[in-house]
Order: sequence, then C-alpha cells, then structure tokens
Amino acid sequence: MTNQPQTPRAAARPPADPWAATPVADPWAPAEPGSPLVLGSPNEPGSPNGLGSPNGVGSPLEGDRRRLAAASDSRGGLARVLRALFTADRTPEVMAERAAQAQAPVATGRRIAVVSTRGGAGKTTVAALLGRLFSAVRPDTIAVLDLDPGHGSLGLRLGTDAAPAIDDLVDRTTGGTLPTASELSGMLGHAAPNLFATGPRARERAAGAAALREACSAVSRYFPVTLLDCPTGFEAPATQAALADCHAAVFAVPATLSGLDDALAQLARWRRDPRLAPIPLVVVVMQQDRASALGAPQQAARLARLGFDAYALGYDRHLAAGADVALPRLAPRHRVTAATIAAKALELANGRR
Repeated sequence: MTNQPQTPRAAARPPADPWAATPVADPWAPAEPGSPLVLGSPNEPGSPNGLGSPNGVGSPLEGDRRRLAAASDSRGGLARVLRALFTADRTPEVMAERAAQAQAPVATGRRIAVVSTRGGAGKTTVAALLGRLFSAVRPDTIAVLDLDPGHGSLGLRLGTDAAPAIDDLVDRTTGGTLPTASELSGMLGHAAPNLFATGPRARERAAGAAALREACSAVSRYFPVTLLDCPTGFEAPATQAALADCHAAVFAVPATLSGLDDALAQLARWRRDPRLAPIPLVVVVMQQDRASALGAPQQAARLARLGFDAYALGYDRHLAAGADVALPRLAPRHRVTAATIAAKALELANGRR
C-alpha cells in the first residue's frame, strides 16, 4: 500500500497516555518499499531556486546531492556485533524512552524556534533533524518553516526546496483569512507523509516581520508541533517575530572557541533580556569537525554547570554532508541525542502557555 501525505490537522488533546495505545515508532527503520517520493525535486521546472530553468546554474548539484545524502555514520560490522555480545547496550531502551517523551500530548499547537548567532552553527541541521525525529515518533503532523530571508538551506535538508516560501502563504493566512487543512496541505512541501515544510525565501520578496509573525502563528494552528528555522542573529526581524510567539527555543552553538565565547555572551544576554528570559531554552553544542580540539560533550557540560539545558551532538558524517537528513544514516548515539533534545524541547514548550 502506498502511503499518501496526511492532511494537517489542528492539535487536539489526545488521551492522557497516547503512547500506551500507539507503539513507539522506530525512527531509523528502513523505508518500506513503495514509500512515496519526496516532493519538490531541485530540478523541477519552475522551482523557486531556478535549477530547472535552461540556465539553472545549480542543476549539476543534483548528482552531488544524491551522493552526499547517502553519506552515513550508521556503521556496523564486527565491532558492533562484539559490543552487543559483551556489553549491555541500552541504546534501544533509551531511544524508546525518549521517543515516548517526544510523543507527549499538546493542548494547542506548540511553536519551537531554532536560533543561532553565528553562521554555520548547525541551526538548520538541528531544525531539520528535529522535524524528522518528531515526524518519525509522533502519529500526527509536524511543520518546519524556513524563516531565513537569504535563501536558507532547510529545503536541502528536507528535500522541499521546490516548495512555496512562507511569504507565499501570507495572503492566505493573515487578515482574518485561513485556508482549509486540505488547502494548506497543497501549499506546503511534503518531506514525509506527516512532515510539512516551506521552501527557501527570496530577500526581494520577503514579507515584513508583522505579517510573518501572523502567518507563522496561523500555520501553527494546524500542527501539534511547528519548528521555526530562524535567520542568524537575535536581532534579525524574522527571528524576533518567531521568538515573540514561541513556546520554547533551541539554540545551536558550534563547538569552536569563538562559537563558545559568543554563546556565553549571548546566553548571559538571554537571562538579562526581559523579552527572552521567559522563553524556555535548550542549547545544542554541535561538533562540526571530527578532529576539533574542542569536544562538544565537554562544552555542553560546561554550559550545563552554568544552569542551562545543554546537550552535545557529536560529529556525524551524514549530518556534516549537508544534504537530506535521514535518521537511518545517523550514528545510533546521535539518534538518541536528537530524541533527547526533541523530548526536552517539547517538555519545555508544554510548560509555557
């Protein structure tokens, strides 16, 4: 049977124990034969990035994109078999526990802003990874909205770069007008049967901050969880629009000396700023280089000692490739970390009205 993309439906209060009746999904299980293709090929004619045009300068990237998407850090072999034989590997048990937590019920749609203050910190990777994780373990629909006005890379990470931009939805979601769930489904890219996303924005067509804020709030009514992939910097108008209405935020920090120095300054500011301090925050320290002298676990532990909910996401060859995020290709420990971050972000978002 061929899966069809689900129609987004408004968040409703599920049973008190939703995972008792719904088995915990295995987010890294291989896709079944016949699974639908991801919509929005980068070479599709008329795509907003122009790759399908006769003069589309990016068309040759399609081969690289497929090759990089296949990069995997989920290696097995004899070493993994021996570890399973002679050690007590709790990875499946911990993953099931975190997945259950990420399935927590929501009373209304939760908006989680993913932010950073440095380019290349891994912010969009985190947004795409959380979107994939939530859609894998939850039975309802998830949305990820690209708010970067400078042609963000979320579409590359989710395969939705031919989808309409959030700016294209403004007229249909603001001023008191709302589309039906079916109409909204047709306006969004389908990264998975229950994962919806917007495409890259163009700066010359970018909507104003007020309209963007209203559109994001309206779209999030149709989804129990909406992730907002913000542009770099807390001062960016789109970031401020997202933070104004979010229920929690995830702050991506690169595991570099300059990245940590900047993060410490920005986190101190977060605590002092009366607009930011009430927003629950999860910090994710990203290891971008396998050979880096600074380890993400040690830096996350440093931030945790300062009182922040901080987690380390180690170097992962699949994530570092920069193409479509696929949970089966992540190292098992990184899948557990992603589920832990998702569970914590949702827990904090549920605690804020």
